[in-house]
Amino acid sequence: MKNFLSALGLSLLIVLNANAQSAAQCARALDEAEQAFEQGRLLYILDKTANRKFYDCLENGNYSIDEEIRARKLLVKTYLFSDNEEEAERELIGLLITDKEHPLTPEDPAELYFLYSKFQTEPIIRLSGKLGGNKTYITQIQEFNTGGTKQYNPAFGNGLNLWAEILAERHLGKGFEIAAGPQFRFARYDVEGNVNGEGLPYEVGNISSMLRLPVLARYNFWYDAKTDENERKKLVPYVFAGASFDLVLNARYEDTSRSGGTPVTLADESSSLSDLDQVAKHNWSIFGGAGIRLRVGRAQVNFLALELRYDNTLFNYINPDTRWDNQEVFIEVGHLEDDLTINTLSLSFGYTHSLYLPRKRKQFR
Repeated sequence: MKNFLSALGLSLLIVLNANAQSAAQCARALDEAEQAFEQGRLLYILDKTANRKFYDCLENGNYSIDEEIRARKLLVKTYLFSDNEEEAERELIGLLITDKEHPLTPEDPAELYFLYSKFQTEPIIRLSGKLGGNKTYITQIQEFNTGGTKQYNPAFGNGLNLWAEILAERHLGKGFEIAAGPQFRFARYDVEGNVNGEGLPYEVGNISSMLRLPVLARYNFWYDAKTDENERKKLVPYVFAGASFDLVLNARYEDTSRSGGTPVTLADESSSLSDLDQVAKHNWSIFGGAGIRLRVGRAQVNFLALELRYDNTLFNYINPDTRWDNQEVFIEVGHLEDDLTINTLSLSFGYTHSLYLPRKRKQFR
């Protein structure tokens, strides 16, 4: 066993030493190629036989990410100054695949700036996912009751519910974006009431699962702003607004009971509002909010986000034609649904991933 471990350790040491030597040789080959460019020896750089180590390291993936960026940018400039624009374009695509939205510097030649302007360097689309919790608030359109009192209390019971969404986003330029995608949300509201004012208090929890289809417009502040070190600012605040088409997948009562007189507790499975068609199957809502994004990753083209938003339903959540149909809740508990809209205040955390397809802009094809 000791001999096996010793042999394994020796083999690992040999491999690590070989990799270190190879990395050092690749770094030296890159330095020599860059020195040749400064000296104007363009033909030497393009000679794959004379400069074999440089090309082997590039083609075999032996360079680090930063070294590969230097190598590909060197080839772009070399082909440009050798009047081989076709190869320069091919190497620029390789550079943009390696380093998304590669930033040019004041030291870069004007020819490179002109070539760079011919290519689509922005993401073709962004995919974002969010997970959050929402607090539900009710706006009463018209009140109906059984002669007693009723109040909506978002702090009662399980007032905090989860929601999740996936959006496809498109950056239009200058910090403006549009986005759309599916969202799944739980929305709950709680009611405390008293039947006929006779000391017959009751509690009702109404919970809905919804599939929502939001569309929004977003503006990012300081989207292209840079620091004194010519790097993009990592924090990007934003505001947004939009509208959503909402489908109610299921609605039911939870924690429904009356404690006065003869106590009554309804079984949750027998308290479906959807089965009795007591809620609107679809609705519309508008929303708005603000958040802040943090650029992440080496290229800083992906984001983490913290977002606060408010959603406001536009039309009645309750179906007024079937309001009286749930006799079990109406007679035994004493609760009757009002005309109302469901509004939510939510906080979410998300991640946005940018997808790229470097290619020439249409006007240059």
